[in-house]
This record gives sequence, C-alpha cells and structure tokens, in this order.
Amino acid sequence: MSLREVTIPGDDARGEPVSPAVAAIAPGAQRGMVVIHEMFGRQPEIDRVVLRFAAAGYAAVAPDLFYQGIAPCIRGLMHSAKRGEDSAPLRQARRARSWLCEEAKLPPERVGLIGFCFGGFFVLTAGRGWAAVSANYAELPEAEAMRGIGPVIACYGLRDRTSAGKREKLTRRLAQVGVTPEVLEYAEAGHSFLTDGDHPIARTLTWPLFKLGYHPASAEDAWPKIFEFFERHL
Repeated sequence: MSLREVTIPGDDARGEPVSPAVAAIAPGAQRGMVVIHEMFGRQPEIDRVVLRFAAAGYAAVAPDLFYQGIAPCIRGLMHSAKRGEDSAPLRQARRARSWLCEEAKLPPERVGLIGFCFGGFFVLTAGRGWAAVSANYAELPEAEAMRGIGPVIACYGLRDRTSAGKREKLTRRLAQVGVTPEVLEYAEAGHSFLTDGDHPIARTLTWPLFKLGYHPASAEDAWPKIFEFFERHL
C-alpha cells in the first residue's frame, strides 16, 4: 500500500480554496477514515496512521488543516468549540470525507473520524453527523459543540498531567447530548503515545507536563480496540 498526494475540492461559494491531503485506499475498501493531525501538522507519523488504516482494509485520507497557516484553523475551530456553530475547518474535514466517499465508492455512514492531540479536540468539535469518532488525548469542547456527534472512543495517557479528570469530564459533557463514550486510560503512557513521531524539542520543552512520546505497549493495546470500535459502528 502506498500513499499519494491528493487535492480536496474547495467551496467557491464560501471562498474556501482547494486543500492538500494524503491518502491510501485499500482495494475493495468497505470502510473509510478521515485522519486529523496533531498540532505539529502533517508529519510522517500521521502518514503512517493513514497507511495503518489502509493496511486494515480502509480507504483513508488525512487533510492538511494548516495549509493556510495554523492561526486561521485555530480561530475557526475555537469559534465552533465555544458556540457549536459551523466553521471553515469543519467544512474542510467534511469535504475530505466527500472526496473519500467518491474515490472509494463509500456511503458517508461508513466513514469515521480520528484525531490526535489538536486533532482529538478537533474531532470532538467536528463530530456532528459523523458515523463514529476516535478522539485521542483531546482537550474538550463545550457540550453544545458535540451535539449530534456519533459514537465516541477516547484514549488518554495518564502520565500526561492534562489528562487528569478527562474521563469524567468527557463523560459528563457527552451525557448532555445523549452519548456514552468508551474511554481508554493508560497509566504508563503520556501525551501522543499512539503515534511514533520524533519531536525532541517539543518533548523537552513540555516534558514535566505532557510526558510526550510514543509508548509501544499502550499503543499496541489501544489500536486493536480502536479498530474494533470502528468495525462495530461503520
């Protein structure tokens, strides 16, 4: 399976241009996945997540949400997270889904959404109308922003101090919109434990708080559970 660079259509009526993405599509794929990157943007470890899904028989695409810079994306996302309203980054993710559905001949209800770090927060905010969502080490939007979200699985590494209380807080907020999440917690893992990226400067600067880094044992336990979740819901 190989990656290919693709272009996601824009929205001329809104003045939203075409955007870049990377995709890998398994022959005869019956399920699809839109992969949302971390705050580092598109990185090799996110490409490897796309390939992981393709190797499991999925059609997968990872849009570059920072293609116009980080600031416009963050502004739009924070607007949606506070008010539960639509914004350009959310529409970009939906256009990536539409592209994937057309490319792989899949209905939208067979396409899930997965994100990591920034992307975890993103998918909780963007999840309205998606068939299933996997949010990993995610900060949490307001409950109203998650209204209409599909089934949710979330992963947290408890060595990441920002993960304290997230299971309970996420469960309470999603209860307000009628969703009971599946939450996986790993005592030996920190932030970004599911992906095998190498970011030594970020790791050093954030170490006391995030304990950032890949944790193979926890990842090897979590990934099959994430795939099983999507197999049930897509």
